[in-house]
Amino acid sequence: MNTFNLPEDAAAFLRAGRQFEYDASRAEAGDVKLKRFKELSLEEVWIGTDMDGDPHFGEDGYYAVPAVSLTGECKAYAPDFILLWLPQEKLFGTWDCDHWVLKVFRGARWSDIVANPVAYLNAQWDFTDTLGSQFVPWPQYEFKTGRPF
Repeated sequence: MNTFNLPEDAAAFLRAGRQFEYDASRAEAGDVKLKRFKELSLEEVWIGTDMDGDPHFGEDGYYAVPAVSLTGECKAYAPDFILLWLPQEKLFGTWDCDHWVLKVFRGARWSDIVANPVAYLNAQWDFTDTLGSQFVPWPQYEFKTGRPF
């Protein structure tokens, strides 16, 4: 096992420096490169308060969720968190850094992502995506007022 609870097949893939094989012209973000395992770090993504049912709906604040960005290079968009791992939930996902929306791929295995990377890389831009679902951060994660920066 590793320090991020990353599935061993994903960790081995990243340790070997492997990359997804796909037609970059079919991906909204184009050519996206994965980080090597030694480059991974625990950071956080922020989720806003505009989701139905949010007890802090409309308030000025956010939820900080620990996440590991698996993506490290992309010319079309900011690369961080286009594909991510949530170590506490043991879920893969994607984070929209402009709208502070976290989408997770419940039940997705690394082999699923490797077999069809375009679907997962496109998920945050594809409004018809059925692979992912919006992550609900409460009550597990504390609501923080203001902005993280």
